[in-house]
Amino acid sequence: MATMNPDPVDLHLEPNEASDLAPVPRDAVPAGFDSAYVTVLDEDAVERAIALLGHRGDDLADGWEATRLDLRVTGDDGRTEDAEACAFHGGRLYVAGSHYGSKDGPLQPRRAFFARMAEGDLARAASGEQCELEVVRNAFAVHRAVNDALRESGIELLPLVDEARGALIDATIDRGEDKGKGWSGRVRPDDQPINIEGMEFRPDGTLLLGLRVPVSASGAPLLVELHDVDALFDDPEKPVTCGAVWVVGCGGDPERPLGVRGLHRSETDELHVLVGNLDAEGKDSVLLAGRPSDANAHCEHWSLRLPLTARGGPVEATRVHDFPDFKTVEGIAQTADGHFLYVVDRDHNVHLRFLLGD
Repeated sequence: MATMNPDPVDLHLEPNEASDLAPVPRDAVPAGFDSAYVTVLDEDAVERAIALLGHRGDDLADGWEATRLDLRVTGDDGRTEDAEACAFHGGRLYVAGSHYGSKDGPLQPRRAFFARMAEGDLARAASGEQCELEVVRNAFAVHRAVNDALRESGIELLPLVDEARGALIDATIDRGEDKGKGWSGRVRPDDQPINIEGMEFRPDGTLLLGLRVPVSASGAPLLVELHDVDALFDDPEKPVTCGAVWVVGCGGDPERPLGVRGLHRSETDELHVLVGNLDAEGKDSVLLAGRPSDANAHCEHWSLRLPLTARGGPVEATRVHDFPDFKTVEGIAQTADGHFLYVVDRDHNVHLRFLLGD
C-alpha cells in the first residue's frame, strides 16, 4: 500500500513546461547531492532544455535544488524544439524530441531529433560550464521507421479524424513537395503522426519509445523498439530500423484513449508507464477537433514486464497509482529506496510529487 505525499515541491525553471524524468546514475550525481534527476523543458531549443534536479537530506519534500543547463551543440546545429523524453544508458544521457508538430499542424522537422551528452559532464554543466551536447535531426526518418513498424505489426490503430489527417499528415506532405525538402517522401498519406513522450533503454541497449499518439484501436498505449539509436549520430543518412511493437494492457477505450506520458525502467527490469490523454483541452488542438474525447483521460501509473522472447503484441500491466485530479503528470522515476517521484507539467512551475510506501 502506498500513499501520495500531501506536500509537493514546486521548483521554478523558466520556461516551466517540464516533461519526463530520469534518475542520474549514482557515479554521476554532482557533489553535495544524495541523488539527482534530469528533466527536460519542452519550450526551448534542446541545448537550453535540460535541467538537473538535485536532492540532499532524508526528507523528499525538502532539500531540492534545480539548475537549468546551458550546453554547446555539436553535430547538427539546426533548430530544435519540443524535447519530451530523456533516459540514461552506457554512460550517456539521451534526449528525444516529440517528432510531432504544432497543435494545428503540420509535423515539424525541428522536433524530430535526438541528443546525447556524457553523463560525467552533468556535474560540470550544473556548475556553469558549457559542456557539449551532440544533436542529430533525423528528417522524419524515425517517423518513417515507426510507421513502418506499426504497419508490419498488424496492430489496428485508432484512426485519425479527417481534420487531423489533413493538418498533420497531408499538410506535411504538401510542404515537403512544394519546398523541395530533402525529407519529402518520408511522410506518406496513410501514416499516423507520432508523438514521443517517453523513452527508456532495455538491458540490451534497445531503445523503447513511448507514444502518446498513435494508440491502438481499443485506445491502449503503444511502445515501439528503436534499434541502435547511436547509429543516427554516427551516420544520419543510415536507414533507421524499429522492432517490436507492444500494446500496454492498461485499459483504455476508444472514447477514453490512453497514450504514454512517461517511462521508467527499474533496476529489477520492471517497466513503469505513465499514461494519460492524447492532447490537452483548451489549446485549439486539431487532434481534438473531430474527437474531443481524446482529452478525457486523467493520468495513471502502471507497471509491467516485457517478455524476453516474444516479439511484441499485448502485454499485461498492473495499476500502481491513479491521478484522478491530474492530466499533466509527465515524468516518473524511482528513488533508491523505492519511492516514486513524479513531475507534473504546470505553466508557472515544475511540480514534484512523491508516492511513499506505508
